[in-house]
Amino acid sequence: MSRNNNQKARHKKVLLDRKRRMWNELREEIFRKLGKDYGDQFDIPHDLEELSVLDLVEDLGLSVTDLRRQELETMEIALRKLDEGTYGKCSRCGAEIDEERLKVMPYAEHCLRCQTEIEEQSGAKKPTI
Repeated sequence: MSRNNNQKARHKKVLLDRKRRMWNELREEIFRKLGKDYGDQFDIPHDLEELSVLDLVEDLGLSVTDLRRQELETMEIALRKLDEGTYGKCSRCGAEIDEERLKVMPYAEHCLRCQTEIEEQSGAKKPTI
């Protein structure tokens, strides 16, 4: 069953809203990190333990930022697929991705069956939707 125009418009709105919200969060995070207060924390650590904690905080911040960047990239791919008319089709088997799955994860690239197989092969946890 092919997706109708109302579904496509709804999915596009959800993707664009999420993308806008995520960009704003990412921008705020970067500006907050680059702000004077953030820089002052790293100027003179008092001891090695404090330096280790600051390194850990920095690494975690970069990891979260990278995850957000990856999610933004998948949203861009989903938006391009919407424009091309291939949105909602599994990129592995070509089957339609369940509407409920797209509601939860509007940028899903695989149907539940293929995603489960991919995650089982990589040893990851099974998806629930």
